[in-house]
Amino acid sequence: MTDDQHYPTFQRPIRIGNVSGATGDAPTAMSRMAASGQVDIITGDWLSEMNIAWNAIAKTQDGSLGYEAGFLVQLEESLDDVVKNGIKIISNAGALNTTELTRRVKALCAARGYEQIKVAAVIGDDITAELHDQSFDSTTYRHIDHPEWTLADMGLTPHCGVAYIGCWGIVEALKRGADIVVCGRVTDASPVIAAAAWAFDWKRDQFDCLAQALVAGHLIECGPYVTGANFSGFKPLLPILVDLSFPIAEITNEGRVTITRCQGYGGAVTRENTIAQLLYEIQGELYLNSDVVADLRNVQMTETAKDRVQVSGIKGFPPPPTTKAMIAAIGGYQAEASFYINGLDIAEKVQMMKQQLAHVFRDHRFSKLSIDVYGSVPEDREPNSQKEGTVTLRVFAQARNKEDIVADKFKIPIYALRMQSYPGYHMNLDFRTMNPKPFMEIFPVVYPLDKVQHQVLLHDDTCIDIPPNTVTREYDTQRPSYETAHPVDLSTFGPTTRLPLGTIVHARSGDKVDNSNIGFFVRHADEYPWLQTYLTVERIQQLFGDDWKPNRKGKEPKIERFQVGLMGWVRELGSI
Repeated sequence: MTDDQHYPTFQRPIRIGNVSGATGDAPTAMSRMAASGQVDIITGDWLSEMNIAWNAIAKTQDGSLGYEAGFLVQLEESLDDVVKNGIKIISNAGALNTTELTRRVKALCAARGYEQIKVAAVIGDDITAELHDQSFDSTTYRHIDHPEWTLADMGLTPHCGVAYIGCWGIVEALKRGADIVVCGRVTDASPVIAAAAWAFDWKRDQFDCLAQALVAGHLIECGPYVTGANFSGFKPLLPILVDLSFPIAEITNEGRVTITRCQGYGGAVTRENTIAQLLYEIQGELYLNSDVVADLRNVQMTETAKDRVQVSGIKGFPPPPTTKAMIAAIGGYQAEASFYINGLDIAEKVQMMKQQLAHVFRDHRFSKLSIDVYGSVPEDREPNSQKEGTVTLRVFAQARNKEDIVADKFKIPIYALRMQSYPGYHMNLDFRTMNPKPFMEIFPVVYPLDKVQHQVLLHDDTCIDIPPNTVTREYDTQRPSYETAHPVDLSTFGPTTRLPLGTIVHARSGDKVDNSNIGFFVRHADEYPWLQTYLTVERIQQLFGDDWKPNRKGKEPKIERFQVGLMGWVRELGSI
């Protein structure tokens, strides 16, 4: 250890509080956590595939933009308590312009009289320069979930790209005394892994500890999702689901994890909503990360006290030599319009509009055109209001070239239909939605980690290179998929009543571009034999109904079905 490295002396679990699950999350979360969370580290997740594309558009229009400004708003409100309580902050809000956000954070600290606050930046995630190099070969990068597709098949010129990098740059920044670490596209769990690795001086090969911290980061990354939000079993918690608290992960030197929350606000941390958040975006028994792979087959959740859930049973393995990279390209322009259809003969009114729209768009040059009905009206009784008896017909179009979706190609033809339309015609006359707006398309690829120029820019502008992991392992690109090994005769459960699946089964979904997952779990162990037998691959496909259809390449969807262990019995997951 050199004189300029700073190691803490944690003799207790480190407390890491999350204050953002996505861009635009609760603006008071950081100030509350800093004032009353009694935490050592504050982290926040501001990024997603969606706002990577947004920031790409913003940076195109203004080179000083491309970061998540909401982080600055939270930090400005919280800075006094952050400094007073000696809290360190790790944020991925740098997005596509990490150095600019770092500059603004330094300026904010200086303006408030906190020149002693050291701000560092973790960079290297931005791979845009490679994409724009004349020697770049777009056929060399394959879709992360559809290896038969290459980036060249996207048919667009890459605009920007980010690789999902790991925790060790953050660890180095903390060791060098950083109080605030601004990152770009590190993995969602990297800030939490880094905080624990720094606190206890973990080494890169302490995979069991790192894997536990990975799962802790995964559990708190979405903020109030693990304190009661987006939880199918929300009804018993309904009275306290107001002004939800944000979560805290406690991690010990041995890697033991307990999930709790900032007290004084709404919500709750329970075994079941913690299980639900675990299932979010999990697409296999092995959860791959840039620094470690977590084996979830024996994970257990134990509710040890009110608002305290212990997570255990996780095994760690070396990381793969690759990571995910998200490449964005300017896809073109899009516009939309909505019709509201009410009263009798709704199906015939929809048919009338679809016929008229097909006629006015008969020579369109859109790259995408969808005309879909949203909502339904009661079939067993008369609606109690006009709202209850109304459905929406949404017209959505995209075009590669702006001239193919300007007013005389989209807005004017649609608006002209109002006087020759269905009885009771009603349209959303917000013309802003009918004017063309730019959109990005994103393409996730597998990217070699040894190509990432992972670096830390310290507060004094010193630049430190972060070497890639030397111990890695190759993992099968084809995830295991299987039916249950222990089916039972469903008739042995006795008489049945037709009810929604969610009557006795909890579920949690997540998505990554055109890849999504659904995790199913039951409340009681004696319900599990029925669930594992009932939810076959064929049954899951049937439950999708008319939504089961080929993708944009005309390929049939694929279901991967697997299972992980929770609380001593196996629970089924389906990944689509």
